[in-house]
Amino acid sequence: MQEITTEKRIPFTPEDERAIASASTWGLIVAGTSLATGLLSLLVQVPVALKLAGMSALIALPILQAAFTVLINVWLLQASIAFRKVALTNEADQAFLLEGFRQLRAYFMIQVVLILVAVALSLLSFVLLF
Repeated sequence: MQEITTEKRIPFTPEDERAIASASTWGLIVAGTSLATGLLSLLVQVPVALKLAGMSALIALPILQAAFTVLINVWLLQASIAFRKVALTNEADQAFLLEGFRQLRAYFMIQVVLILVAVALSLLSFVLLF
């Protein structure tokens, strides 16, 4: 990764800063609710998996899904925080934007990978069933 050596302020208009702040707020809301849902799901599913040791294979997939939900939404949360700093501070906009875009890239890339895996598994199960 390339590090920025000089931290620069980008002269956004007040309207642009409000739009960036609004987008980051929505990102924080989505990340926060998704994190809470993922953590709640983990809190419910892990004890069930421990009690039903014989059915652990059935319980493993929802636990992995909840863990992925938590992981990817941490990236969304970090991106939203970085974009919020762009709108609310008067320093290092370039560095905050790069950090936000790096986190969003990771967020979207894992989303694409998970979608491709789901499609592949669906096709595989269709082929195996018919």
